[in-house]
Amino acid sequence: MSSIAELLPTDLKLEDKDADILLELAYLMTAADGKLLDSELAAFRTIAARLHGKSAIDEPTLDALLEKFAHHVETEEIEARVRALAPTLPEDLHELAYRLALGMAFVDWDPSDEEDRLHGVLGDALGLAPGRRAAISREVGLGGGKAT
Repeated sequence: MSSIAELLPTDLKLEDKDADILLELAYLMTAADGKLLDSELAAFRTIAARLHGKSAIDEPTLDALLEKFAHHVETEEIEARVRALAPTLPEDLHELAYRLALGMAFVDWDPSDEEDRLHGVLGDALGLAPGRRAAISREVGLGGGKAT
């Protein structure tokens, strides 16, 4: 069974600020369609633990992360936040950010126009070429983000 965790390198070591940026971008992708389904919540919990170097995170920690990121809920706010946040990541994390965001969008098996539009915004903000975006999308769609 595929897991969103498979989208993360096993040897990944991050500064907390970079882990939080990756998490917020992933969260914003799920918020784009106005829903936070159980499958998305479970996937978010999985990547939150892995990005912070833990095997799991407890409910209060998960709730605190969600509360921290939940203040951007309108489409315009989400897009503006993505445009502001994505370029602050070190360049070597740009593809990972895109991969995780796609994985979060795909995890619920319910594509939306809002998520598709946000993929474009994120790809532009990260400076990823269209061909590279398409390759990452194929990788994620075939192997990652399908189950938690």
